Amino acid sequence: MLGRKMFYSAALMVVAALAVTLAAGCSAVSRPAVSAGVQAMPAGGGPSGTQPVALSGQSSQPVAPTNRGITVVGVGKASGTPDVANINVGVETQAASVQQAVDDNKAKMTKLLDALKSLGIADKDIRTSNYGVYTQQQPSPEGKSGAGPTSYHVNNQVNVIVRDVAKLGDVLDKVVAAGANNIYGVNFSVADTSKLEDDARAKAIADAKDRATSLAQLAGVTLGEVVNISEVIGGPGPVYSVMDSAKTGLGGGGAPIQPGELEVNMSVQVTFAIK
Repeated sequence: MLGRKMFYSAALMVVAALAVTLAAGCSAVSRPAVSAGVQAMPAGGGPSGTQPVALSGQSSQPVAPTNRGITVVGVGKASGTPDVANINVGVETQAASVQQAVDDNKAKMTKLLDALKSLGIADKDIRTSNYGVYTQQQPSPEGKSGAGPTSYHVNNQVNVIVRDVAKLGDVLDKVVAAGANNIYGVNFSVADTSKLEDDARAKAIADAKDRATSLAQLAGVTLGEVVNISEVIGGPGPVYSVMDSAKTGLGGGGAPIQPGELEVNMSVQVTFAIK
């Protein structure tokens, strides 16, 4: 009996030692580390009905990529010599009676129009811009009280388009000789501005690319392709302005005229991708 008890005690001690050894071995096995933002889920998926859990406060929804780009405004300028002139010329007459003033004005204005047509100005380029009749009270003779006599004035003006700027000086001389005593509003333009606009637009695109390239270099990124482009229009269209020129006045024996240069400004907004 005593021998059997000793046998059982020894067996229990061996089993206990094996259990301790197995527990120590299991604790020595390292578990794989789980990084922040990675879901703690076995490769084969969790139990049925369970959802993956995001660690470290990270959202389980995918984050949409951010559109990256550089947007700039490029400016381009192009200049050309005006080839069209627009002037207002007219005749103002004065008489003691309104009918006399009208008749005098008609005779002088007919002579003026004939002079314009003799210079090759087409009828379509001559348009009446103003016709008016008004009275003016003359001062009383010295030493007399009350108002003086009434005079009548007639003013007739036409807008003239001169399509050969080189002839403008001669045109002005001829209309004055024909009786014109009102000349004002001499303006210059280019008949077809499409070429100037194309040149200015091309320079605006080049300017936009230069600006975007500089910004990309400063930011340490690489400039990509154009993703969006549009013209920037602050008013009804491209901006035109007459610039001073070092050129001499128009030749010939007419009045000295300085046409200068016409400048066209264009702006474009361009967005470039970032590689």
